[in-house]
Amino acid sequence: MNRTSMCFLLAVFCLVFSTATFAAEELVALDAKLEIISGQVKLTRVGSTQTDVIKESCQLYAGDLLETLKESKATLAFSDGTNMRIKEKTLIEVQPMSVRVFKGKTWYKFTKRGTEFRIETPSLVAGIRGTEFEVAVSSRQKTSVAVVDGAVAVRGNNAGDALLTKGLAAIADAEGDLSKPIEFNIENKKAEWGDDSEWQASSVQNSVYKLYMDYVNLKNEYGDNDVRAIEAKEKYNKANKKAKSARKDKAARKQQ
Repeated sequence: MNRTSMCFLLAVFCLVFSTATFAAEELVALDAKLEIISGQVKLTRVGSTQTDVIKESCQLYAGDLLETLKESKATLAFSDGTNMRIKEKTLIEVQPMSVRVFKGKTWYKFTKRGTEFRIETPSLVAGIRGTEFEVAVSSRQKTSVAVVDGAVAVRGNNAGDALLTKGLAAIADAEGDLSKPIEFNIENKKAEWGDDSEWQASSVQNSVYKLYMDYVNLKNEYGDNDVRAIEAKEKYNKANKKAKSARKDKAARKQQ
């Protein structure tokens, strides 16, 4: 290899290394802790096209994409006490002062976080004025906002704005046209999301069904021959065999 070629390769190496280093330095850590209550979450790091299916908490950065898989749910706990609940099949992007909800259902309980924090969806923007509310985005890109306590200012991307107070909801269609506020049943909405105990990670049992769903989600994401799916399947089969044996022994004791 001649001197010119070596210099060229060295220059390319330095450029790639410096770009990677710069990109790493540009990552902005969020003051929010991800807690996986049940199932699994698909994480796509900002600036990357690769995804990982995770089952445990990890550091989040501005621009990360999170998607809860089937039979899964998670929470985001911010340093000021603000809490966000995320139901299954929900896709969001997290930023320091905003959350973008692309699909699915989310629930928010704000404490000290300022009014500059926003919830963005494909069809509206919600500005925080109060404490508890739900934001849901359908598969057809319709967005609904329902306020359980406090107030939320909403604006359709195309037309319409409103200040929703306790017991009021509004819907923005796929084009971003916001409806007039309508009343809803607060107690039914609270029941739909359950109480605080249902959103505590410690209350989740490592059941056979949960192991089965872990396997299904990994198989759907990576394929049945992926080592992660194979390992999850083995864990499920082992636990299922043990559970069946336990049920058989219990039935035999009853007959004695």
